[in-house]
Amino acid sequence: SEGADVNLIGQFGVGFYSVYLVADTVAVHSKSNDDDKQWVWESSADSTFSVTEDVGEQLGRGTKIVLTLKEDALEFLEEERLKGLIRRYSEFINFPIYLYTTKEEEEEVPIEEGDDEGEEVEEEEDESEDEEDEEIEDAEDEEEDDAPKTKKVKKTVSDWELINDAKALWTRNPADITEEEYKSFYQSLTKDFGEPLTHTHFSAEGEVEFKSILYIPKEAGHDVYNDYYKKQNNLKLYVRRVMITDEFDELLPKYLGFIKG
Repeated sequence: SEGADVNLIGQFGVGFYSVYLVADTVAVHSKSNDDDKQWVWESSADSTFSVTEDVGEQLGRGTKIVLTLKEDALEFLEEERLKGLIRRYSEFINFPIYLYTTKEEEEEVPIEEGDDEGEEVEEEEDESEDEEDEEIEDAEDEEEDDAPKTKKVKKTVSDWELINDAKALWTRNPADITEEEYKSFYQSLTKDFGEPLTHTHFSAEGEVEFKSILYIPKEAGHDVYNDYYKKQNNLKLYVRRVMITDEFDELLPKYLGFIKG
């Protein structure tokens, strides 16, 4: 009901309430440093919520939020989907965001007896020819010395990976920023591996205050004319380092659609 929605929004704010777009239920586990007990807040976006003592995994201190996703929102469990969302909307926020990722790595391990895949040496036993037996043994010793002592195997490794390692360059004083930093920021923002032709970094004050960095690419994009009448998304608006929108059809005329920043 509408009344219940308003009450929940008043409790946590619109940003938190948006989790119910993808989750059926939400649990907020919290432990204060000044409280001996740990508590959990749970709700399914209806008119009720519960706050009970949390007897599960102890945090020690801090907060953990657990979402039970809807069936049509399971894509948000995919590693690449989450990476894309973090880099698009939260790439420049101050606190680090880590994602538990899984990848395959190669490592060298010692070859144990019986594991090597080399050529098998067939021995012919002949008790009547002692000299030939000695030659075969010598040859086997040489092959063992030349055989590799290690082999490469693939293993699955899971670890926490820092996703948002970019810095919000537009918030700094231009006098403190080097040309190399401007270049790196351009490449991070536009995913263009080349260098910009030029840039401008300025602040505006008045009824609306903002800081901006604008770039002119060195080369025109391959689709600059084909996409002339499409919506431009080369400019991005950030509020408190969080990306809000990249749709600015009325901010610049279409013939300046090549500007990025």
